[in-house]
Amino acid sequence: MQTVDFFTPIVDSPYWFGQLAAANALSDVYAMGARPLTAMNLVAWPADLGMTHLAEILKGGAEKVIEAGADLAGGHSIDDKEPKYGLAVTGVARPDQIVYNAGAQPGDKLVLTKRLGIGVLASALKNGLISEDEMMPAIEEAAALNARAAAVMTAVGVHACTDVSGFGLLGHLGEMLDASGAGATLRVADVPLHDGVLDLIRQSVYAGGLRSNRDFLLPRLSGAVTTAAPAEEDARVLALFDPQTSGGLLMAVAAAKHAFLVEELEENGVGAWTIGAVTGAGAGATAGGTGAATGAICLEG
Repeated sequence: MQTVDFFTPIVDSPYWFGQLAAANALSDVYAMGARPLTAMNLVAWPADLGMTHLAEILKGGAEKVIEAGADLAGGHSIDDKEPKYGLAVTGVARPDQIVYNAGAQPGDKLVLTKRLGIGVLASALKNGLISEDEMMPAIEEAAALNARAAAVMTAVGVHACTDVSGFGLLGHLGEMLDASGAGATLRVADVPLHDGVLDLIRQSVYAGGLRSNRDFLLPRLSGAVTTAAPAEEDARVLALFDPQTSGGLLMAVAAAKHAFLVEELEENGVGAWTIGAVTGAGAGATAGGTGAATGAICLEG
């Protein structure tokens, strides 16, 4: 399997930007239960910035590739007005062990392995509202490879998995539900968030991508939370739309295996938050309450 991902800096430190971008690119391979074999650098760099910062970015990325047990096989660079960095990754898995984002079944539990909110924190950093030191716990969590989570997932066996990245938790959950012909109920209060995220959202500190995700996904949503407080005004609901960088894995696991999966994840030092369940396609309602639909998400408090 092959995947590619790159983006502009979300932190000030070139080294940590390299770590985050590499972990993010590798995550797509882990989300399918595969292991990375090779990676190639993708670099866009303003020539007038010099090479010092670029060397730190490449160092951070290379260390993450080595940690993943893969080989860095070169890459390609261009002169560009804005820095960008990422990887093209080739991975491998046995065909009968590949995990897809399709296959979630009614009754499955939804388990998430990393907290949300790094997009909000990055916006706060860019606006000078927090320091990089204050953001470091979120940076370190995002830079952690999803390798151990993928190994546990493969060993235990799950029905479906996706990593949570630019479309936010609700966007990637929606893709899983569409591919599976199912719906879901999500317990908003059980979704883990980084410290300070809710306060920042209440101050309208978040990226334009959050608003775009919200506008696209609102028609999928129903439930007591959206009825009591409109989704565009509820900070905890808005966090579900936050674009993530190198987010966690979102797994749909059979109820009979759920406790074992959570136990194994925790024993391997991986976060394991149970945030909801997969339902039949009739869960939730389409925009305007006109009926039920595949991919609908019911939000509970």
